[in-house]
Amino acid sequence: MQTFYSIVYTLAFILASPYWLIRGFFNREYLRTLRAKFIGPGKVLPKLDDRKRIWVWALSLGEVLSARELIRDLLNQGCEVVVTATTLSGLNSARTSWPTLAVYPSPLDFNTSIRRFLDLVSPDMLILVETDIWPGILLELKNRNIPKVLVSARLSPRSFKNYKRIGFFWKKIIRLFDRIASQTEEDRKKFMVLGIDPDKITVTGNLKFDQPPAPAGAQEKAAILQETGWPDGRWLVAGSTHMGEERLILNAFAQIALKIPSLKLLIAPRDRHRFSLTWRYILQSFPNLSAKRSQPQPSDAQARVFLLDTLGELERYYSLAEVALIGKSWPESHQTGGHNPLEASVRGKPVIAGPKIQNFKWIYQALVQAGGAKIIESAALATQLAQLLASPQTTLEMGLKAVDFVTSHRGSVKETLKFINQPPIF
Repeated sequence: MQTFYSIVYTLAFILASPYWLIRGFFNREYLRTLRAKFIGPGKVLPKLDDRKRIWVWALSLGEVLSARELIRDLLNQGCEVVVTATTLSGLNSARTSWPTLAVYPSPLDFNTSIRRFLDLVSPDMLILVETDIWPGILLELKNRNIPKVLVSARLSPRSFKNYKRIGFFWKKIIRLFDRIASQTEEDRKKFMVLGIDPDKITVTGNLKFDQPPAPAGAQEKAAILQETGWPDGRWLVAGSTHMGEERLILNAFAQIALKIPSLKLLIAPRDRHRFSLTWRYILQSFPNLSAKRSQPQPSDAQARVFLLDTLGELERYYSLAEVALIGKSWPESHQTGGHNPLEASVRGKPVIAGPKIQNFKWIYQALVQAGGAKIIESAALATQLAQLLASPQTTLEMGLKAVDFVTSHRGSVKETLKFINQPPIF
C-alpha cells in the first residue's frame, strides 16, 4: 500500500508542479518554504533532557490558533513541543505565537522528505489538529512505532464523501491513528464508518472554544484606532472573504452607508493573493474614501472602507466590529463551506454569515439557536444588515449571547489531553 500511494502522490505532485513553480516565482517566501518541506529542518534538533517531544501539526492559520491552549497545557505538563504548519499563513502565525519553540514547515508526503524530517526531529508522538491527513506520514510513523493522535477531528460532507469513494484505501489509513478525539458525535460516527475502532475514538469537543478570553473590547478597539490612525465610529468587519464576496459586501455597505454616515467597513480577505484584487474593488467603489493597513496615509482618518492586507491580525481586528461578517459562506464565493465564527463571537460580536456553512454546520446552528448569529441570503444582506444596525440594543444582546455560547462550550483541551493520557500511549 505504501509503494502504491508513493507512486500516486509523486505523479500528482509532478502534475501540480507548474503551479508551485509559478507561485514560487512571484513569492520567494513560498519557494523557500517549499524547499524546507522537501529537505526538512536542515539539522538535527537535539534533545536536551528526557522530556517527551510532541509534534503538533496544524494545517493553516485556523488550526494554529485553535492549538494555542493545547500547546500551552502540553508545555505545562513538561512536554517538549515541536510545531509544523502547512500553509504560509499558518507558519507565520505559529512563529509569532511560539517564538521560543521549534516551528517548521510540514514535510511533504514523499518517503525521503518524511524520513529525513523524522530523523532530524525524532518526535515521541504526533498530534494532528483537525484535518490534513497524509497517508505517507502515518505509515512511516507506524513503521517507527510512534503514536499518532488526531484531535478536534472533523470531517466536512465533501471530505467524507471523497474518503468513502475510495473507502478500501482510507479505512486502512484511518485505522493507523492510535486515538481520535472528534468535535461532535456526527464526526465520531463518520470516522467509525471509515473504519476506526469505536474504542479509539471519543467526542471531546472543538479546541477553538478554548481560545483565551478576549481583551476588553473598548480598550482593544481604542488601541487599534490609535495605532492605525483610523477614525472612530460604527464598524462592520468582514473576515476571511473569498472570491465574489467582496463585491457583495461592498454593494451592501454602499446601500447602508447612505443612511449611517458614521459606518465604516473593514474587509479582510482570507488569502494573501486576493489582497491586490480586493483593493482594486474597493478603489472602484470608494476611490477617495479607502485605506489599507499595510500603507497608512494621512487621509485614512477620512476613509470609510478599509482593507486588512496583513496576516495574523484579523482575530484582533474583530474588536472594531459592531457586527462581524464571516466569509466563504455566500454562494458568490468560488468555494463555500464557511469559516470559524468563534474568533468574533468570543469578542462579543454578533455574527452574520451566508447559507453555505457546511464545514462548521454544528457551530453555526448552535450559535444561531443561542441568539448570537444570523444566517442571511445574498439578496437580503443589505436589508437585514440595515435592520440589525438600526437597533444597537439588539446587536449588543446578540454579542453577549455569543460570548455566553463560547464560554459554555469550553473544556475541549482538558478532555482531549485526558483522552490521550488515560491510559498513556507513549
